Amino acid sequence: MTDKMADLFKDPEHARTYAERPRKIIPGFDGLHRIMAQLIGEASPAQTLVLGGGGGLELKTLMDALPDGRFCAVDPSAEMIAQGRAYLSDPALVEWVEGLIFDAPDGPFDAATCMLTLHFVPDDGAKLETLKAVKARLKPGAPFFMAHMSVDKDDPNSDQKFDRYLRYAQDSQLDPKVLKEAHERVRTGLNTVGPERDEQLLREAGFSGIELVFKGLYWCGWIAYA
Repeated sequence: MTDKMADLFKDPEHARTYAERPRKIIPGFDGLHRIMAQLIGEASPAQTLVLGGGGGLELKTLMDALPDGRFCAVDPSAEMIAQGRAYLSDPALVEWVEGLIFDAPDGPFDAATCMLTLHFVPDDGAKLETLKAVKARLKPGAPFFMAHMSVDKDDPNSDQKFDRYLRYAQDSQLDPKVLKEAHERVRTGLNTVGPERDEQLLREAGFSGIELVFKGLYWCGWIAYA
């Protein structure tokens, strides 16, 4: 994540209003969360690791689907963790860790998620090390659900793909200035790779049973197993 992007998530106002944005600008956001909860729930996990969970959105979905579960949420932003605590009805069910995946408990966990997070991590070895660190904290065969924007920036058609996403987001009723700033951050601040590379990284990290189970424009979601 660039310093500029990191600073954005430390902005208390951005954290406070975070929950309202993804549902408006990510195609099929609610369906993506339902799929995530269903596939993670197949394992009936007692302990689930939630990487990038500070905003609380996927935690709420998981807590509703897994009422007997416990959760560990890892996020580098104290402001986003504070937002997550405020967003959830019972934040005490969550162990909150301010930091990166390498700061998370060793587990082993019964399941893990990484929602709208890995596209911030550069593909210079850091994406792979992040995924390896997730797998190292999972029990053998445990499910891992990952979702984010998946666009190869080296693809000659990448500008068209980002423009299509902007046109979709323009119907979201967000403030035009906010939307323009968000779109510029997507172009310059995200470290996106294409779906083929995402799946290659999962394989290299040691995951198997990798399946693309969601695609809304260029937002993709996978289930894989440790």
